[in-house]
Parts: sequence; structure tokens; C-alpha cells
Amino acid sequence: MTRDNWRRSAALVLRAAWSADRWGTALACVTLAAQVVIQVLFAYWLKLLIDAIAVRDGGATLLAACGVVGSIAGASIFAYWGSRVLAGLSGRLRYWLNLRILEISGNMPTIELHETPEHLTQLEALRRQQYQLYQAVPRLIELLATAIRMVAMGVLLAGVHPALLALALFGIPALLASPWTGGLFRAGQERAAEPARRAEHLLELTATAGAAKEIRLFRLAAELRARFHAEHRTIRRIHHRLQLRAAAIGVLSRCFFVIGYVGAVALVVSLAVGGHATIGDAVLTATLAGQVLSLVTGSAETLQLTMQSLVAAGRLVYLDDLSRSAHDDVTPTAEPPQALKHGIRLKDVTYHYPGTDRPVLQGVDLLFPAGQTVAIVGDNGAGKSTLVKILAGLYRPTSGAVLFDGVAVADLDPAAFRRRLSACFQDHARFEFLVRETVGIGDLPNRTDGAVERALNRAGAAGLLPGLPAGLGTQLGPRWPGGVDLSGGQWQKLSLARAMMRQDPLLLLLDEPASALDADTEHDLFRRWAAASRQAAARNGGVTVLVSHRLSTVRMADLVVVLDQGQVAEMGTHDALIRRDGLYAQLYRMQASSYR
Repeated sequence: MTRDNWRRSAALVLRAAWSADRWGTALACVTLAAQVVIQVLFAYWLKLLIDAIAVRDGGATLLAACGVVGSIAGASIFAYWGSRVLAGLSGRLRYWLNLRILEISGNMPTIELHETPEHLTQLEALRRQQYQLYQAVPRLIELLATAIRMVAMGVLLAGVHPALLALALFGIPALLASPWTGGLFRAGQERAAEPARRAEHLLELTATAGAAKEIRLFRLAAELRARFHAEHRTIRRIHHRLQLRAAAIGVLSRCFFVIGYVGAVALVVSLAVGGHATIGDAVLTATLAGQVLSLVTGSAETLQLTMQSLVAAGRLVYLDDLSRSAHDDVTPTAEPPQALKHGIRLKDVTYHYPGTDRPVLQGVDLLFPAGQTVAIVGDNGAGKSTLVKILAGLYRPTSGAVLFDGVAVADLDPAAFRRRLSACFQDHARFEFLVRETVGIGDLPNRTDGAVERALNRAGAAGLLPGLPAGLGTQLGPRWPGGVDLSGGQWQKLSLARAMMRQDPLLLLLDEPASALDADTEHDLFRRWAAASRQAAARNGGVTVLVSHRLSTVRMADLVVVLDQGQVAEMGTHDALIRRDGLYAQLYRMQASSYR
């Protein structure tokens, strides 16, 4: 990390602490500062006590003794109070930082964050280093307290002999070594990020119900365990090499300080023997010099831990910059049309996945007329789902544009644009909420029970309710008390119902919406959607886009687009494409013969 990155990381967590709990932040700083000053004063009161005893001054002895006792009691009280204040601050800071992570990942205009390896590396590393992130502010405060302690100890030592200040110079190698060892820690985290992500994936496979059946059927437990061990051996090997280097650097830097410590004690002892210093001065120096040894080595450790926390905070800065850049790239200059008059145009759209040169879509030029139902078909990997995500604004075309009645999607406010869309994706989410919430979140302002029931009916899912113990109030997900698990087809029907909550979208995207359902059910559903789409089209000219592998279903579409290797191979009505006897006709005959 550069100096600017360290500065920005520290500024971010301090702003976070101030926003989360400004009084707690201020109180933590004051409490820890008072604690370290009292701890340093203990050695001074001890010096006064010994000197008073040496000259048999009863009043000074009593005062110094009270000072020693007060220092011990005060340090103990402030240590306990400070730990309580820091614990409360850490809890509130954790909430604030988690909220910020949710805001960043949830409000990105596109899904680039979740599908770009370099961004994923930062996000996954941040998730693993969350504890380091939450400890950033306590460690920065501790670093401040360490600096105050150094100044106070320097003042007392200079009072004995100015040459004792040189003791701090012997700690410079340890301090200089900390950024170096911190850099080694960060390098280890970066190098281990990919195998750590693979190990986490293996762990998730064994802990989720989705993979449980195949793990047992194919007897994969030993294979997954072996792969998990292999990934962790790689992680340990990476960290071991770097930790050995860091340990060697740390030992050498501390050996240099020991030389200075021995010299400081020898100097004061010689002064005391020669009558140029008191016995109290000798005790003060021995005590403080010992504290300086632990202080310098401890401060180096604190600095290293702080840098580890700032490395984690740097990942949040990275994601924050990514979010700001993504939002800055969006400069809305128009509002989505209230109704489509002409349709949706894809103008010479090409798309590359980030970090690759091979186009997933290339030169796609299409017009989806207002009010029509469009089916997109093609083999696996033809680019169908990518095209759907571009239409939804989840991917930005590498080149070209998507236009709604001539207005480019890039010129629209993402939130306003998406309010006019609805979608059911092939890899739909399983929101383990109450049924009314799982469906109702498809249109948050209008999630009444009546609206949810109508959406379930449009999705052909009304038959689910009688089989659920509490109807719309049923908790979904077996992980929760009273939660009910559903089959893949039932989850897909709820996802469809969620898409049906918005009754008049300008664009309804259905990406393999019935892949978990049988062909007859899908055919019946599509017949319903086609009828509903025509009614909606009469109101606002909305377009429905359907992606399906079952060509017997898509024949009811007004327009069929055939993709092949990221390009438009054919387009037209079902009958026209059959007469053309091209790729679509070939695929249709192959499916028809398999059904026969």
C-alpha cells in the first residue's frame, strides 16, 4: 500500500468511528491517554519514595507512597473503564462498517463486483479479515496512547540525564521493520486469497443442502476433504515462508535495542556511584528503561497489528472507490418512458467479460417492437443470459447501446430504470422470508396480501398455498424455527410470482423461468404470460423477453431470435424460421424427434 492508501484507510475508519459513536470515540481516546500517563507516573512516584526514604523525610515519604498507591489504583480503574468503552465502541463500529459493506455491494449499478476476479478477491479477503477491520479504531487509539507514553517517559528520562533519550534511537530498527513485516503480511493475504476462496467454496459445498445429495451419491466426501487439505497446505506454505522472513527481521531489530538498554542502565549506575544521581534516579531509569524495551517492541507489534487492520480497511476503501466510480459513471440525463411506442433497440452491442478478450456477444443489432413477446433461443453458451443481463442494465455493453424508444439505458437513472423492469432469472435467489415477503419484495410499495395472491395466480403458483402450514405467513427455509423447505420447482414458482408483482413493466425478462418445471406446466404458464403480456402491451407497450430451451413453448412468441456463438444467427416468427430451414428449424426438429 502507498502512503496515500495508509492515510485514506486510517481516515475511513476514524470517520466510521466518529459516525458510529462520537462520544464513545472521544471517551476512548481520553481514557487510554489518562491510563498511560498514570502508568508512567508510577515510576516517578517510586523515585520520589525511594529518595524520601533515603533522606528520612516522613512527609515526602507519605506523599510519594500515596502517589504510588494512587497510580496503581488509577491505572487499574482506567484500564477496566477503557476496555469497556472500547468494547462498546467496537460493537457500534462493527454495525456501521457492516452496514457500509451492505450498501456498497447492494447499491452497485451493475453486478461487476460479483463477477470480476480482482474485485471478488478484495471482497472475499475483506470478509475473512472482518475482525481486523473492526479492531482498526481500537488499535489506532492504542497507537496514540503509545505515542503519549513515549513522550512522558522521554521527559522523565531526560530529567535524569539527556543522554538517556538516545535509548529511543535503538528502537528505530524495530519501528522501521514493522512496515516491512506488515507488507509481508499483506502479501501473504493477497497470495493466499485464491486458495482461501477455493477452500471456502469446498466448505460451503459440504454445508449446504443443495450439494448434499450428490456428495453422498458420488461418494465425494473424501475427495472434497483432500482438496480442502491441499488448499490449506498451499495457504500455510505461503504464510510460513513469509512469517519466517518477518520473524528474522523482528529478532534482529530487537537485538539492536538490547544493546542500548544495557548501556542506559550502566550509565545511570555509574552516575549514582559517582554521586551525580540518586538511588531513586537509578530505580527510575531501570524501571523506565525496562518499560521502554517493552514499549518499543510492543509499539512495533501494535504498529504491525494496526497496519494489518488498515490493510483490511484498505480493501473497504478499494470497494468504496469502486462504488463511487461506478456511480460517477452514471450521469442520468433522461427519465424512462412511461410507455413504449416504438420498442427496445440493441444497437451493435458487443460484450466482453472483464479481463478477457473473447466477446460473449458481438455486433448484436435487434429491435424488439413495443407490445411484443420475444423469445431468445440457442445452444448453451450462445450468450442468451448475458443478453438478458445487458437488457436489465446489470452488465454494461463493452460497445454499442441499448435504447428504450431511442433513449439509451446509459443515460437513465439506474433506480428509476429498474422500477420499470421485472425479471425472473435462471439462477434466482431463495429469499428465506415469510411467503408474503418472499413474493412481495418484487414490488415493495405494493406488497399487500391481495397483490401477492394475484401475483401467485399469474405465476401459476396459487396451488402452493393450501400445502403450506400458515399460508402466506409460512416461514421458508429449514434453518429457521418452523421453516418449511420447498422443492426446486416450488422455489422457481415463487421467483416467478415475485416477477409478476409488477403488473405493467416496460420490460419483463424471463430467463429460463420454468427450467425446474415439466414441459406441460411451462407450456401452460407461457400461454398465461403471453395473454397477460398482450393485455399489458395494450396499456403501456411493454415487451416480454423469454429465454427457454423448450422450442415447443417459444413458438407462441411474436418474434424468435436465434443466437449462435454470441451473434444473431436468425430472427423471425416461428413459422417463418421453420420455412427458412436454418439453425432454428434444425434445433426444433431435434427436440420434436426426442419428444416423439
